[in-house]
Formats: sequence, structure tokens, C-alpha cells
Amino acid sequence: MSYQPPYTITPKITHLVAQISEAIGGYYAQENLRLHRVNRIQTIRGTLAIEGNTLTTEQVTAVLEGKPVVAPINEVQEVRNALKAYELLDVLDPHKVDDLLKTHATMEAGLIDDAGRFRRGGAGVAAGNQIIHYAPDAERVPYLVDDLFEWLRTTEEHPLIASCVFHYEFEFIHPFADGNGRTGRLWQTLILSRWRPIFKNLPIENIVYKYQQDYYRAIAVSGGKEGCTPFIEFILGVVAETLTAQEATPKTTRERIVDEIRKNPKISRRALAKAVGITPDGVKYHLQKLTKAGVIRHVGATRSGKWVICK
Repeated sequence: MSYQPPYTITPKITHLVAQISEAIGGYYAQENLRLHRVNRIQTIRGTLAIEGNTLTTEQVTAVLEGKPVVAPINEVQEVRNALKAYELLDVLDPHKVDDLLKTHATMEAGLIDDAGRFRRGGAGVAAGNQIIHYAPDAERVPYLVDDLFEWLRTTEEHPLIASCVFHYEFEFIHPFADGNGRTGRLWQTLILSRWRPIFKNLPIENIVYKYQQDYYRAIAVSGGKEGCTPFIEFILGVVAETLTAQEATPKTTRERIVDEIRKNPKISRRALAKAVGITPDGVKYHLQKLTKAGVIRHVGATRSGKWVICK
């Protein structure tokens, strides 16, 4: 491996990786139960708002539902494109440059002429009206991107750290004429989702938007003698806060049913109804839905068997 991005693993990074790894374990069984649609809307709204899109959560929801929205045409197009781009998460390969270009083409369709192509001129990272980083010359971009993807393919670094390093280096290269921030944030989500699929549905971008100025500050102060260490610490803090916010969200009935099954795989339908606070018929309905979704399955006889959590 010829290229090695500069950074240092600090005690703060080690602590955050451990904290996130522990927290994410509880999401395995809940993967198909979360309010994916709500989180996806928050993700889209957050990642676009960072770059000045003014559509509200309600307007993003309306675009998703195909309803008319009174807003600037280009901002509505940004939402449509981002929704389509995030739908690609299941099929994209985080290690393929061609898939990156495909994603950018989707993200910028109808917005810029060079959608899906590397930039041909100068570029920089702007925070408001201030340029906080001038990107490398355009002719170097293909080679720098290849080096970065080669590093990602071969690194043995923890995915939480590797995804942050990629995110920063991507923004440093700034390979496209526009849409670098949106594409870079999506790509970090893609990398993390290959480690733990639940990351496809965590609205990390919404928390980044909450700390938008800190996000740009972390980019600005990275790249010195510490490399991208400040950026890694910032993004991992955002991931940790996203998980904490999700844990604070009231659990759905099906999530509570799975929790009870985890505690007692042989629990009866009547006992489940009492524990969750619904009727036995209601429990039967949710068990059927959970089984159909592949979250749980029943093994053995109806009365003497047990439930197995599949995910």
C-alpha cells in the first residue's frame, strides 16, 4: 500500500470506537423494525441543509410522496436526486470508483453539466462565504481518488475510523465541481453499512447539520501535523450522539416483542401480550409480520417450541 493518510489514534478515538461498537450491538435485532422512512427523510434533509437547501422536513416528505412542493426548482431536484442516491446503498460497492461516479451522477442529475465526472477546474471547500480549503489541481484528481480507494480496499483499520478518514480525504481532494459534501457523507454511510447494515438507516447527516459549523471547523483544522485526527474525533462524536438519540426514541411494539423473545425464547403468546400491553390477537399479528420479515422464526411444536431471532 503506497498511500497512507496521516492521522493519529488518540484515546478519545479509541473510547468513541468502543462506545459506538457496544451501542450498535443492540440494533441488530431491530434492523428491520426502525422507522426507516422517518430516518431517511431526516438524513436527506440534514445532508442537503448543510449545503444551503431550505426545504423543511415536511417538504422533503412531500417530495418523497410525489406531492407538489412550493420551493426553488433546483432545491426540489436536489431532494429527488438525494432520495434516489440513498436508495442505491444496497447495491453500491464502497471500493469501486465507478460506483462513486454513478452515485455522483445520480446526486447531481439535472443540476450540473459534469454530473458523474471529475472536475476540470479549481475547487475549494467553503463554509458560508469563506474558503477553508483549496483543493488539489484538477489533473491530479483521478490519481488521488485511485490512491484513496486503494487505501480503503487494503486498510486494516476499524471501519469506524476508516470511514472517517475516507470522508475527510474525499473532501480534501474535492473531486467534483459540486456535490462533494453530499457524496462524501453518503459514502461514509455506505462504508459503515458494510460493517453494520443498520447504518443505512441512521440519520447521521442530521446530527452533522446540527453541528454544521463544527463540521467545517473540523475540516479546516485537519490536515496539519495531526492529519485528519480532529475530523475523526468530530465525526465519531456525531455517530455516538446519533445512536444515543435513536435509543431515546420510544420502541415500537414489534421491537418490544423481540426484546421479550430475546429474554425468554419460549415465551407464550399470552405472556407476550401481558408484557407488551396488547391483546393476544395483536401479538399474533405482529409475530406473523416479524416472521414474514425474516426477523424471527418459530422452531418446534406450537406449544413446546421456541422463538429464534434471525437478525
